[in-house]
Amino acid sequence: MRIRRTVQIATLLVALAATACTDEGSTVATGSPATVTPAPSPSLTPTGSPSTASPTPSPSPEIEDGKHFVFVKTATAGTPGTLRFDLAYFLTGDEANQAAQENGDEVPVPNDYYIVNDNPKLRTVPVADDAEVLVYDWSTCCDTFTHVTFDAFAGYIADPTADFHGKLSPYWIRVKGGQIVKIQEQFLP
Repeated sequence: MRIRRTVQIATLLVALAATACTDEGSTVATGSPATVTPAPSPSLTPTGSPSTASPTPSPSPEIEDGKHFVFVKTATAGTPGTLRFDLAYFLTGDEANQAAQENGDEVPVPNDYYIVNDNPKLRTVPVADDAEVLVYDWSTCCDTFTHVTFDAFAGYIADPTADFHGKLSPYWIRVKGGQIVKIQEQFLP
């Protein structure tokens, strides 16, 4: 069983590495490019939905520059603001189906995406003062983004509403120079 798990992990890591070496990846429902960001831990237990395990606080590990898929836990307004999040994988197409199959989940995956959230570490990263924050106004859902300030976003994270889902939605973040320069909500059908 341990050898099978090791082979599964190695296969998924090779697929993820191959994707990281290509363009930005495939297109997701919002038309945004999807990228797969390597997880800090090779222990993979993919799920079709966000992990229900409680993330454990830990010293904030470094996060490399680039685009990352995250579940936001807290957002602290101020200068600089900070974002505390749980890093995950957003897989589409063949990668999504392969990960789901290896874990005995439905294939083909519903809605052509599969979320792997296996590492409970939380990261806290500063947010640039001029960071672009794009969210959906769910009262007019889902074709266009609404630009909001990071301080307003922090309020939505703390207190989600019917119009702004806050931490109830996943996000893409763009990290540059060790700080977050863009946050964009991900639509999930």
